[in-house]
Amino acid sequence: MVIAAVLGAGRGARMGTELPKQFMPLGGEAVFLHSLRAFTGSGLADAALLLVPEEYVGKARSLVDVAGLDPGVPVHILPGGETRSATLLCALEYVRTRFGLEDTVLLTHDAARPFVTKRMIVENIEGARRYGAVNTCIPATDTVFLSEDGSFLSSVPARSTVFHAQTPQTFRADTLYSLIGELPPGTFDAMTDGCSVFTYFGKDVFMVRGSENNIKITYPQDFLRAEQILKTKK
Repeated sequence: MVIAAVLGAGRGARMGTELPKQFMPLGGEAVFLHSLRAFTGSGLADAALLLVPEEYVGKARSLVDVAGLDPGVPVHILPGGETRSATLLCALEYVRTRFGLEDTVLLTHDAARPFVTKRMIVENIEGARRYGAVNTCIPATDTVFLSEDGSFLSSVPARSTVFHAQTPQTFRADTLYSLIGELPPGTFDAMTDGCSVFTYFGKDVFMVRGSENNIKITYPQDFLRAEQILKTKK
């Protein structure tokens, strides 16, 4: 079974708007619907989860119901947590109780990243089945400096070894759930994504090529770029 979890429980404080960014309109519909439709329309997902702030569950349901998504892929809308890791755990627990973890591939994707492609989805599923964990990445184009104290440069990694993480991040659900259970108390709360669980235990995370267009909308200027990308796609 393949389950797509679109994670949109954040408040989007950096956007500076009262409405969470994933609910703001892009090309005539909420940003999260672009992300969700990529998975429900891919022909690859058996079901989809949409995780949003608890007070927005009803609004999300009303938008999904009129969005014209593939009726063959049920969309389960549920409240997420206060952090990214808590929201991921909400998704995992729901999958465990509703579908079961064994033989389940769980795609996780940012609700505010509306331009994921079918090619990325296909490669994520294939990679997760083979390796257990996948991160979608693009090579860094700028030189990156590391600083241990935030004041002075410590080292300069070779640019060829540096990549920017995107989503989807995809996992064998039973493996991810099991590893989270083995983490020391409080460790998972500080992690920002599921791949960090695998790297914590020294396990391989396969990389799938992302795209410069697979942007995450975080700041107001990102909406301008998203509108341009959408115009180009059309």
